[in-house]
Amino acid sequence: MMFFGILIFVALVFGCIGGDQGNVNETKLEVTEGIGIVGTLKIDSLNPGLDGYISLTVRNNLGGETARDVTVSLDNLNPFKVYDCGGYRLASEERNCTGQFDLDDGRTYNTVYGTHKTSRLAPGEEIDVLWRIRAPNATEISNIALKHPVYYSVAYTYRTGFHQNVIFMSQQEQMRRRQAGEEYLVTGESGSTAGELRMSGSTQQPITFFFNADPGEKEQPFSFPLQFAVENQGSGIPLSDVVVLFEYPSRVAPDETEMTTYGWHKWNQTSDVCDSACIQNINTTFGDDMNTMDKDRTLYKVVKKEDFIKSFNIYIPLKLTGDELTELKESNIPLKIYTFRLFTMYTYFIEGKDYINVYPIRIKG
Repeated sequence: MMFFGILIFVALVFGCIGGDQGNVNETKLEVTEGIGIVGTLKIDSLNPGLDGYISLTVRNNLGGETARDVTVSLDNLNPFKVYDCGGYRLASEERNCTGQFDLDDGRTYNTVYGTHKTSRLAPGEEIDVLWRIRAPNATEISNIALKHPVYYSVAYTYRTGFHQNVIFMSQQEQMRRRQAGEEYLVTGESGSTAGELRMSGSTQQPITFFFNADPGEKEQPFSFPLQFAVENQGSGIPLSDVVVLFEYPSRVAPDETEMTTYGWHKWNQTSDVCDSACIQNINTTFGDDMNTMDKDRTLYKVVKKEDFIKSFNIYIPLKLTGDELTELKESNIPLKIYTFRLFTMYTYFIEGKDYINVYPIRIKG
């Protein structure tokens, strides 16, 4: 028996939403959604003691990242039974056979009959999750109509990416522009992938740097902070701590005297908040993309879930190296743009509610 079908879309697609009306509408996920539920539960009309289907369509945002360990669950399904593994089961019972999803096996992955689980969902990929259920018989519902609430949820590991171009301008250049009436309050562009934890740069730009050394002498490093805001704009909640990765460009370095004060650690440097298992989890979530990052220029920190309600701020103490400032001075470069990359990794949870209606069969006399 097929419990689900997987469709991979190269563009945003049409999805079925609603109950048993069969309407088809174009559904577009918002940028604040990583994984989205396309519509709500689709539930067959049921009669006592007979079978029907519940299905839920789940899609990964085409503008997002790969989702991992995607778990789709029904709750409060009793007194309905799930038909699976050759028989009718309680939704809360541990699955004792292998289902169609790659992680549908309670013996290995601790899944139950009310849950389906897959290891990954690519951007733009959609899955239809089905449960075959049997309604309670007429005696069990006292031969009256039953309206039963069912809760559904999706949990998944996700990441959101953000890049910020930051403009650095020499003090001399800023003074020149002011005196000439030219624009000097300039800000670099930024961009983000889709996801629930939205990031934005809150550093005032341009960052003004100074040349202090005498001509022909090497400049000293120039310290500066970067600040970012992270806000949960999704419809659910993070279940896990939030891991933040930060990649800085060459000729920029962390201020190591202050780095640990703000919770930052160098990549592959385990800490009390991120041990070797935590590092491995980051590698698994980012997959091959970790190979595109310069690990010698990557920092990470962990924001505890109990410290994160709706939003949090990120403060990163950095510096332009003395070699970089010396080159800017000697090459007479008054303005330069540096690109910084920021990622958040988290496990997210969204849920909803719908009703199963069971109508007794009425025989007209």
